[in-house]
Amino acid sequence: MIFAQFMSGLSRGMMLFLIASGLSLIFGVMNILNFAHAALWLVGAYLCYTFWYLMPNAALGLWLSIFLAALSLAAVGWIIEAVLIRRVYDRELSEQLLLTYALVLIIDDLIKIVWGVEDKLIARPPLVAGPVFIFGAPLDSYFIFVICVGFGVAIGLWWFLKKTRYGHIVRAAVFSREMVSALGIPIPRIYTGVFALGIFIAGLAGAIQAPVGSITLGMDMAVIIQAFCVVVIGGFGSLLGTFVASLVVGEVYAFSILIWPEGALALIFIVTALVLIVRPWGLFGTPART
Repeated sequence: MIFAQFMSGLSRGMMLFLIASGLSLIFGVMNILNFAHAALWLVGAYLCYTFWYLMPNAALGLWLSIFLAALSLAAVGWIIEAVLIRRVYDRELSEQLLLTYALVLIIDDLIKIVWGVEDKLIARPPLVAGPVFIFGAPLDSYFIFVICVGFGVAIGLWWFLKKTRYGHIVRAAVFSREMVSALGIPIPRIYTGVFALGIFIAGLAGAIQAPVGSITLGMDMAVIIQAFCVVVIGGFGSLLGTFVASLVVGEVYAFSILIWPEGALALIFIVTALVLIVRPWGLFGTPART
């Protein structure tokens, strides 16, 4: 039972990491707090449903739909950054939040117009439809897939930022955009690419979340609070902190279900408050980010 709860917390933590990593990446590089991140995550879930519904092959349909939903949402993110976000780079945080919250309202209404208000369901393919037994504990096979994707994205982001030329440019732009501009590298193009990457990960997370349960309106409001808790605990702009905080939040929630089911979410907020008291900039953040 303990191992099963641990794996449940791990899968929940990896899902939170997929949601929060894009949010943290965008803030760390662009210093933009995107309040519409979870709304775009929800669009990713609906796009996955649409592609899955149109797929003739049910066995392969889900896997193709997940990729297509993430790719489509990255294109949407590219447009949003070029048309709207670019205009508020040098504005106050309150103005950034006002713009991104307006996007939340617009996106929610567009979802109602395009997909309606009824819940959507996606049938899982046989490969991940049943349980698997590890050390005698029954585990949802789809959650194993979620864990693998979460670790894969974490490794991929680390490799991108540490081992690629474009990643080095992105990291340099975080510390001194003037120096990068002096080298003839266009900062707006870098920011557009980073924003599209962050939204791609959000779309991937939404598409992966879609088969877990029904896709319903309002899911984004529930998840954005937990995603912000993860980013606050780990430290704004720290991908390592986001990864560690996701694991902490996932395991705290999973084991609190056994001890105090009605207070599972409250414990997450208590942990967030304790971290803010001890380290206001988060576990792996820096004071400059407060």
